[in-house]
Amino acid sequence: MDIYSKRLPTIKQLQYFIAVCEELSFTGAAEKLGISQPPLSTQIKNLEETLQSTLFLRNSHNIVLTKDGEILKSKVSKLLSDLCAIVKSTKTNCPEEVIIGTTKTLSFDYIPFFKLFLSEFRDETKIYKHDYTSKELLFELQKGNIDFAIVSDYPGRDFSENSLLVYQEPMTLVLPTNHPCSQQNKVNLRDVTDLPLFWFKQYLNPFFYEQCEDVFNRLGKPIIRRAELADNLSMLLEVALGNGMMLLPQSMAQAKVDGVSYKKLINQQNDKLKINIYLIWRKNLKITPVNKAIIDFFTQV
Repeated sequence: MDIYSKRLPTIKQLQYFIAVCEELSFTGAAEKLGISQPPLSTQIKNLEETLQSTLFLRNSHNIVLTKDGEILKSKVSKLLSDLCAIVKSTKTNCPEEVIIGTTKTLSFDYIPFFKLFLSEFRDETKIYKHDYTSKELLFELQKGNIDFAIVSDYPGRDFSENSLLVYQEPMTLVLPTNHPCSQQNKVNLRDVTDLPLFWFKQYLNPFFYEQCEDVFNRLGKPIIRRAELADNLSMLLEVALGNGMMLLPQSMAQAKVDGVSYKKLINQQNDKLKINIYLIWRKNLKITPVNKAIIDFFTQV
């Protein structure tokens, strides 16, 4: 076998293999890579067939590397590290950094797919320093201050060839732990209308606001709204005292506060209450190799 052999494994297969080695879990590896589990399992199966070797012993609970898997792991880790160094060293004419704005609506550090993107493109991209809403980021995009924006949707946005729907963020219900529904795995909003809901102004995200109103109007019971406070922590403390509830994007529901319980919504409501997240780029953006790679990364979601 030589370097031109079609029986050599692909870089993607080796990357997926290392992810499974590190997580010792196909579910954990898929989350780390920002993909679903089936394509990961397929790539690992193809790798084992290519090498004609079993790399993992697995059952419904555990994954263990075989002897061949351990040997491959040590060599592949070095190979991929060397490849990263080669790529970095060949960037003799370092292009101008691509500037990306991310909406403050979400916490991208807690979304595996976006964590993977920011990791893979950390040398080529720079995150816009301003803590802006989606609407503000679109203005910055129009002014040419940023190259890409990752934003939530709202009416009036131009659905054109320079945008991609890349993610749908589910909502998490935040309840006081002393509320009876805090003991349930999934909660129906109809059962928590005794609590006022901290809620945002319609103009901040009209599209999602109307989406939520459609769900609220089907409950049969009105939900009392309270104006949002200055920050999430203040509202979480109010929830802990039993003075209200919140609906937070899943990635924003990370703070551990005594007296607060995070709950999933029932499937019917969860499916309808998701925030659409788009990648948008300037209409006059020059399609350089890096810009194309960024668009391709999100296209393959």
